[in-house]
Amino acid sequence: MTIARHTAEATLSGQYLMQLLVALQALGLSSDAVLAGTPIQLESLNADQHLPWSQCLQLMRNAQSLAPSPMLAIDLGRLLNLRNHGFLGYAVLSSRTIGGAIDLSIRYFRTRTSLFSLRLFREGDDAVVQLDEAVPLGELQPFFIEALMTLMLVCGEQVTGRTFMGELRLSVSAAKHHSQWREVQGSRISYDNAFNQIRFPRKGLQMPLAQADPQLLAMATAQCEQELHRLRDHGGLLPSVKMWLREHLPSNPSLDQAAAAQAMSARTLRRRLSDLGTSYQLMMEQMRRGRAVELLLHSDSTVDAIAQALGYGDPSNFGRAFRRWTGVSPRLYREQSREQTREPQ
Repeated sequence: MTIARHTAEATLSGQYLMQLLVALQALGLSSDAVLAGTPIQLESLNADQHLPWSQCLQLMRNAQSLAPSPMLAIDLGRLLNLRNHGFLGYAVLSSRTIGGAIDLSIRYFRTRTSLFSLRLFREGDDAVVQLDEAVPLGELQPFFIEALMTLMLVCGEQVTGRTFMGELRLSVSAAKHHSQWREVQGSRISYDNAFNQIRFPRKGLQMPLAQADPQLLAMATAQCEQELHRLRDHGGLLPSVKMWLREHLPSNPSLDQAAAAQAMSARTLRRRLSDLGTSYQLMMEQMRRGRAVELLLHSDSTVDAIAQALGYGDPSNFGRAFRRWTGVSPRLYREQSREQTREPQ
């Protein structure tokens, strides 16, 4: 496998770039035109590569400007079925339940790209799969949101055999071509949201999958784990720890647990984070602060529920920490923020 050696730089699977070229060729565009101005060579491009984002950026801009159809991103998402996602696709396909398939997708998402991360949480009667941008994408953000959200819906329909009938909440603004998207997806879609989310009844997490295969699941998961370790060994420790922390924040994970997840000792993890100018405790605090603000501003969760989601056993400890971060209590922060964003009467 070819892995980008740019420390902490986001990467994109070569498989996705190859599928993008296929989609563009179907529209009459040559690969040479799409690759113009990039260091990427068509003859050396393969599915096992992880290319640094700095190399992919111009290619994506070329694709967007040359494509004759605004549906390119959505068409690309449809092309990328589970068998285009390497061992992760086979692990998802052979999972026992929807919830298990989503958990695997979250854990091994970085084996496909580190431009985004995935997470799953429960909110009332809903299960929420949220796609979080890890790298500022600028004018390319709508393209990636359309492609990845379509991709996730296609994969979900592939494992369940059913059309998704839940809700999509997108951060991008509505565009004319989204009318076609709405007809195809058959789901409720809203725009200009704070986050990109797929929502469905949480009881659906227990839905058994017809193609469940314990032996294939074990083999594919082991391969995903090896691939994840290889990526971590080549400069991806910080994104990996951040992603793991985000998933496990409610359980107040220890340094030992984080180290075990990275396949190293606590002492080694402490030293490597120090070499990168940070610490586990600092990363935990930054993650908690960011998640606290996110939940206070964009959810109706109570302060006690937010404290629990952040791994605080005692809500008063969360209150003290939040006042240290912002100078005000969580309740006052929420009230002031909502007052500032309220439209004038």
